[in-house]
Amino acid sequence: MSQDKTSRAESHHMTPTPPLRLKPFAATDVPFFANMATDPRVTKYVGDGSIWDQATIAEKTTNALRDAPLHEEGAARWFVALHEDQPVGIFVSTRREPGVEIGYWVPPEHWGQGIAGAMVDAGLGTIPALYDSDNVVARVDPDNAASARVLTRRGFRATGCENGLDRYTREVPSSAAS
Repeated sequence: MSQDKTSRAESHHMTPTPPLRLKPFAATDVPFFANMATDPRVTKYVGDGSIWDQATIAEKTTNALRDAPLHEEGAARWFVALHEDQPVGIFVSTRREPGVEIGYWVPPEHWGQGIAGAMVDAGLGTIPALYDSDNVVARVDPDNAASARVLTRRGFRATGCENGLDRYTREVPSSAAS
């Protein structure tokens, strides 16, 4: 959840959702992700807030590319969000107990354009069926108001706190997950 709370998304009007599509993350997408993972503005609300070193980037992207069976705890699928065939964000999903955890990364040049919301919308249209799970969760730094708004506008509810992060849950109706 990497959108800075002081970004243009703080404005009081809703940004129209840009048309985008999600494509599976590939090895050729690692440099795009690495640029975000080494930008302190993007990682401010991720983990301990530090930029990621090359070893962490390699570990996380290797896991994302592993293609583990989706019923396995920790199995992940990452997607690149494309707008007019240009990458504008990364949407991640990971099998957790008892459902699927989602997250999203948007580079600063695309903040305030509705990219995070469009990725969540697209992900909610595919992730429940992909993982065969109606339970979708996200964890957000309590100071990341922009990311919390992205989720609550899409029906997520704050359901507690774990490891210093607010937990948001959304149960997808069964008809959407089949």
